[in-house]
Amino acid sequence: MLKYWDEFTLLFKRYIFVKTTSLYDVWIHLGLILVFSGVVVLFFFNSYLPSITHHRETVTVPDLQGMSVTEAEKFLTDRDLEYVIGDSSFSKAHKPYTIITQSPEPGAKVKQSRKIRLTINPKNPPKVVLPLLTDMPFIDALRTLKNANLELGKIKYKPHIGENVVIEQYYKGRSITKTDLEANKIEVPMGTKIDLLVGDGLGETEFNMPDLIGLSQEEAELVLKGSDLVLGTVNYDFKSRRELGTVVRQTPTVFVGKARQGVRAGSAQDDRERNKVRAGDIIDLWVAGNPAAKPLKEGENEDDDLDPKSRRERDSLQRNMNERNEDQIKNLLRRRKGEDTKNQPTKPSEKKTVPDKN
Repeated sequence: MLKYWDEFTLLFKRYIFVKTTSLYDVWIHLGLILVFSGVVVLFFFNSYLPSITHHRETVTVPDLQGMSVTEAEKFLTDRDLEYVIGDSSFSKAHKPYTIITQSPEPGAKVKQSRKIRLTINPKNPPKVVLPLLTDMPFIDALRTLKNANLELGKIKYKPHIGENVVIEQYYKGRSITKTDLEANKIEVPMGTKIDLLVGDGLGETEFNMPDLIGLSQEEAELVLKGSDLVLGTVNYDFKSRRELGTVVRQTPTVFVGKARQGVRAGSAQDDRERNKVRAGDIIDLWVAGNPAAKPLKEGENEDDDLDPKSRRERDSLQRNMNERNEDQIKNLLRRRKGEDTKNQPTKPSEKKTVPDKN
């Protein structure tokens, strides 16, 4: 053994401490440097570096969502992992100081001692500014609440001409008016429920149903508009003997039930109860005749009408025009133009000339 050591020592002294007196000695030194450098590099990357970085030693990230911070700390310590609280985000579905999200996600492969970034649920939710919801359509109020991270509470309806319009808003039973919000900025905890009072589209005061029978359709529409009533479906009675465009029936009716036999409807002897309506109620009408044909535009022909609905209405109009006498229709058109149908000029009769006997 000693013999081999002596030989290695002689070779080491010969080549390491050899003097570079020739080109051959230079090449020997360069070769030794390359070999030594290669050994150092291989040792660094294959042995030393993996040992300090735990190369190829991974840990599966556990699911920490829903755990408390104390539970997560013990859980991570047992798995050679660490944690850091990166953010807080309020969630009504989680308890205070519980973990909502984590990064990396559960199931990911990480190295030992990797820090898991946690987002926890704070004890007290952050506050947001209460928005103004009054005089706003209900669907827009819902969208505003969602954008403000607030929730919809109880909904109550009240007779009001504005259908599905927010009349009042309440926070903890207290009515919050526009004046309150303009005077002071009101902050409420995120996720707070806001109660709303919404209009049902009907007025608060009941009044007698107006009598529209015998009025023209245009007059009936003016009466409905003046009473804040809504015109519903307009039906046409082609067989009615009344003047074209006259209202012959309405729903709701003016009176409840039928008049007694021998009593004229609407007279002083008619003691029936009148129907009550409120602003916003829908009234359906039945009108004598047919819908007025729309005038054709300049250069437009009847055959240019490609709308199936309009085409059906036009065909129905042509079919039912025969239900009335042609003279009645002509007289109606003359009356609409302001002409007197009873005093129409007649053609002068031709006088017969008597031949003069002389």
